[in-house]
Amino acid sequence: MAHPLRQLTISVGSPPGLNGREGRLDLADFYGRVLGMQVVSEGWLQIAKERGNPFTLALDGDGWSDERPPRWPDPEYPQQMHFDIAVPDLAAAGLLVEDAGAKLLRDVDHYRVYADPAGHPFCLFEDGEGTTTEPRIAVVTFDCFSPRSLAAFYEGFLGVEGNPRLVDGADRVVISLGDDRFPDFGFQHAQFVACRWPDDAYPAQLHVDYRFVDGGDEAVERAERLGAIRLPKLADTEIFADPAGHPFCI
Repeated sequence: MAHPLRQLTISVGSPPGLNGREGRLDLADFYGRVLGMQVVSEGWLQIAKERGNPFTLALDGDGWSDERPPRWPDPEYPQQMHFDIAVPDLAAAGLLVEDAGAKLLRDVDHYRVYADPAGHPFCLFEDGEGTTTEPRIAVVTFDCFSPRSLAAFYEGFLGVEGNPRLVDGADRVVISLGDDRFPDFGFQHAQFVACRWPDDAYPAQLHVDYRFVDGGDEAVERAERLGAIRLPKLADTEIFADPAGHPFCI
């Protein structure tokens, strides 16, 4: 039985101040410009392609990355998760992100690693199939010790275990969520200091909020049955850690 997503929101932790103003505003400007997104909610600051889009980015400023921003590739200051952004032209996209405030960390033949203005790493890669007309988040990649194990957790949790894996290797797995409105999920082997939410000394740099068509109760049961660990509740939001320690909300 499939359990399709109704909404997927990725929260990008932001420091209290960048360039003399709220960090979340700078990150909203940055990702809005890079990904062609607009502000769709100003209270809990969210951006999306358009209002009503089920995939949004939230620049929450909740302190999750204030104390220890990433210093990729230092495992003591880990990225934990990152965006793989498909672009039609790598050179042109590189100029765009650098002009918007990104810092180049590594340049490889077919991809480049950058840090956003708050230090979160992300990758640009050129879409070899020619189907990408503007930058888009193609894959959300999770660091973990065992990619196949964590992929199996998310396949069951998201109800996509029947979908063929796009990549299935010992060091990297990519699964499709079966809906072009959402990015694929990737899992790559890494050893790093895991998040210990809500400990500010070991913050979550990014986290995902899920809403399902079948509702929260069934999603909570499914998450726990598959191995998620319940974390302290925040208001009416159920918070869990996946088997690799990544927090997520239902």
